[in-house]
Amino acid sequence: MKTNTKKLTLTALFAVVALIIFIVEAQVPLPPGIPGLKLGLANIVTLFMIFLGGMWKKRDVFLVLLVRILLASIYSGHPESLIYSFAGGILALLVMLAMRAAFKAAAIPVISVAGAAAHNAGQITAVMLVWQSTRVLVYLPVLVAGGIISGLLTGFAVHFIYKAHPRFIGYIGGSNKNDV
Repeated sequence: MKTNTKKLTLTALFAVVALIIFIVEAQVPLPPGIPGLKLGLANIVTLFMIFLGGMWKKRDVFLVLLVRILLASIYSGHPESLIYSFAGGILALLVMLAMRAAFKAAAIPVISVAGAAAHNAGQITAVMLVWQSTRVLVYLPVLVAGGIISGLLTGFAVHFIYKAHPRFIGYIGGSNKNDV
């Protein structure tokens, strides 16, 4: 398969996998009294792609993230969530990309926690702008605690994938010289 065709196919596959993870996670009941708290497992795909290297570029990660956010917003039936998801997702991606440039891959869980915290900050900021209120800041400690837990879970999942499947990484166009 030509590299461009393979890359396009795998990019679409990454977007679909992220969307499927989002859909499955949406079926898990949330704890009562904590609206919007999720594990954010679809971020596994984003974090995984950040560490791929090889033929994968930042714009590819951004494209998969954008497609997932758009399709998830449509699927969930809550188009207003697009603003919150986009603000959180883009800020999380920017923070994780910056940290990836500064740290070795052994720091995947730390980078994931930072991404989760940035996602929460982006969403809270978007909510404050849309609602024109700072009342939502009361909810920030709950989101931070949830972000730490979900960030660690996601980070260790990606770290395990890299350690357990190096041949798969090479097959999908990742760098065989990754520093995970």
